[in-house]
Amino acid sequence: MTPRRHQTELARIADRIAQGDRIDRILVSVTPGGGKSALPGILADRLIPEFADRILWVVPRNALRDQGERDFPSWSRYRIRAAGNELDPCRGTQGYVTTYQAIATAPERHLANVSRGRWIVFLDEPHHVAAGGAWEAALEAVLTCARLVVLASGTFARGDGQPIAFLDYRPDGTPNLDPDSRTAVVRYGRTDALREGAIVPVTFSYLDGRAEWEEDGEVRATESFRSDYAPQAIFTALRTDYAFDLLDETLASWRRHREEYQSAKLLVVSPTIELAEVYRDHLHRRRVDSLIATSDDSAQAAAAIARFKGLAVPSTDVLVTVAMAYEGLSVPEVTHIACLTHIRSVPWLEQCFARANRTAEGKAGGYVFGPDDPRYRAAIRSIEAEQAQALADRVEGQGGTAMSNPEAVPGTARPWITPLGSKGYREAGAEDGTAPELPDGGLTPREAERLLRTQIARHVEAFLAGKRHGSKAVWSRLVYAALREAAGGKAREDCTVEELTAVWMACRERFPV
Repeated sequence: MTPRRHQTELARIADRIAQGDRIDRILVSVTPGGGKSALPGILADRLIPEFADRILWVVPRNALRDQGERDFPSWSRYRIRAAGNELDPCRGTQGYVTTYQAIATAPERHLANVSRGRWIVFLDEPHHVAAGGAWEAALEAVLTCARLVVLASGTFARGDGQPIAFLDYRPDGTPNLDPDSRTAVVRYGRTDALREGAIVPVTFSYLDGRAEWEEDGEVRATESFRSDYAPQAIFTALRTDYAFDLLDETLASWRRHREEYQSAKLLVVSPTIELAEVYRDHLHRRRVDSLIATSDDSAQAAAAIARFKGLAVPSTDVLVTVAMAYEGLSVPEVTHIACLTHIRSVPWLEQCFARANRTAEGKAGGYVFGPDDPRYRAAIRSIEAEQAQALADRVEGQGGTAMSNPEAVPGTARPWITPLGSKGYREAGAEDGTAPELPDGGLTPREAERLLRTQIARHVEAFLAGKRHGSKAVWSRLVYAALREAAGGKAREDCTVEELTAVWMACRERFPV
């Protein structure tokens, strides 16, 4: 593997330490997808056994823990173990990788390990550790015993705005990532990664929408997410037809893309577990095999991710996630993301988008589809600007002409809002330059399907309401069997407008109210 600039730079710092340079802390800022997971292996290879005996690598989640154990030998002649709170986590290897949660559960056990011998402690994504929190208290003694401490993150910021543990801050509230006599600093931004080809560029597509909801007993509506009601509109949209419109847009792009890059995978980001199931069912109605990976069902999530990565059979190319579309979910073949989340934390969104910027053979870029609201666009603005500059620099460097620019808690409820409906749309001239075509009568196919299903359901309800209690169950079976026959044996949610029209006509003719 050809080392990236930040990997080479860290190796040089490690060589200086091995030669006696008195550095006891390294801060590493590497853009998501830039190759940060190689760094613990590089440090171990350069510093063991001359400077250190072992390395402890601390990560946010079990997925990263297992990945760290598996990938470590790619960059080091040594091996480490994925561990929890065992008495002997190394078991003959040169270290172990564990989670922040494991250390918080049994801090004295990890302290006992690190207090014996010379240790490197590598904190991966330390923005998960809030200053003053329980994780900081559990880690503090462990870091004090370490001979070298490394803090490495793709986003040195927290979604809740709280300071990160073990970092110094400037008066303006930003983290101080400057070097000093005992601290070395490595920086590798998005521009650096794009210039070196460590990541691929990501193209963003925006879908605006109209929404209607009930709030404080009053029905309210907006014709665009770019309004004062954007939070309420987005909350409504993710729970009504807009979400299906955005899913269909992403799905259509992904299917076209697979004609050129057959390994392309699609990631759907959902705000809640309940909505993930709704989105998954919609994909199934579109004849797309998909799985769900949620944060509260770890065994099932691990199995789904293994199939998504192609490590288990049968494999799948589409995954619906909740609170998992960031560090630890590394599938280079992901090309498309449907970003159906209300989260607008810039660090969280950057980690989410980075699921599509990984490099893979034959992959030219990533594509993210999301709502067209001001806070979402603001989070993306810097990414698009950096990409444009980096790609222009690459073209100029190849002798061409510069191109122009072509932790919040997921699922938080708004109990005072009752979503009533929504619809996604593009403005004329946006993206492809065309407005969506409408059939006769002004209804889109989805609107017509929804209207017909509603009419059928109400008619059946009215018909059965007139039957005696004892015979209602018999009539219900007769009605539903007849209507399914009229639909050619298909479920109503799978029917076309023409098929639903046939069901509606049969309903009125055979079961008049």
